[in-house]
Amino acid sequence: MSLPEGAVTRAELADSPAWYPLEVLPGEAVRLLRLDAAAYRAASFLDQRLLRTAPPEARVPGAQLSAAGAGLAPCARYLFHTGHVGSTLLSRLIGAHEAFFSLREPALLRAAAGAAASLPLPLTLGLLGRTWHRGQHAVVKATSFVSEIAGSILALSGESAAVLVFAQPLAYLRGILAGDNSRAESRSLAAARLQRLVRRLGPGAWHSDPRSEGEQVAMSWLCEMLALEAAARAPPARIRWVDFDAFLREPEPALAHIFRVLGAEPAAREIEALVAGPLMRQYSKAPEHPYDAALRREVLEAADFNHGAQIAGGMQWLAAVAAQHAPVRALLESSARIGA
Repeated sequence: MSLPEGAVTRAELADSPAWYPLEVLPGEAVRLLRLDAAAYRAASFLDQRLLRTAPPEARVPGAQLSAAGAGLAPCARYLFHTGHVGSTLLSRLIGAHEAFFSLREPALLRAAAGAAASLPLPLTLGLLGRTWHRGQHAVVKATSFVSEIAGSILALSGESAAVLVFAQPLAYLRGILAGDNSRAESRSLAAARLQRLVRRLGPGAWHSDPRSEGEQVAMSWLCEMLALEAAARAPPARIRWVDFDAFLREPEPALAHIFRVLGAEPAAREIEALVAGPLMRQYSKAPEHPYDAALRREVLEAADFNHGAQIAGGMQWLAAVAAQHAPVRALLESSARIGA
């Protein structure tokens, strides 16, 4: 159902996240979807996949949305990641606490990081920072490649905080190569990631284009990790690095640290309840499917059997690039320390 233009008031746009800005349409109108708290909780992706549920829609001129959002403070809390490293699970665990309102992979942030039509970044972050009640904080989990602009995002708030989620390169290679969907996504993003990586390391010194699938996956890890590392240097952000496999080994203290950097201090019993609850036993992008730390270990071990040569090739490529580029060597050393 689509509402007539003018049916959404300025107060409705400014006072709550009920009208979610999905995309900028031709002619600079903005498509809004009417979502309640349950719809946000259910959504793994706040993008065009929301349209499958046929929520009420409205279209407002960009100028009207800008006026409504003019006084909104930008969202200050984020979860950035390399992709396929448990960030959706962490987002759901964070959103299960009453202090936080979790939003996962908003389409407008993808547009801001790419070439698609988008709203001005401060307006986008102001709209994403709306919450259901006073005292609650929005926590946005961005899509992996949005990390390229994470520094600009964090710089817009003096209270910014970010959780940076990753896996060690070997675990990342095993995880991506274990799944058909993750492999397809990695291939689709490879060209853009290589451009970003070369731009970051310097085109004059680059002689290492990946030639195999394993090398391309390793390149993707390196691209997104260097973007996260750059974001971590953006003041005045409070930063918490999370190695997902280290998190799974000791989830309670790790989750307590995550809440702390985001500005909450849940009681130990609340953390224990979250870790013991159903979220840790579901596949977070499709909660109807079971998934836990033991199953993840099985999946990674199966990748060794099925894709061992590609995994070894990716690790060799990464070592060769590290030998040529000091920032890559430093990154490998620091990431290993975080996961130790």
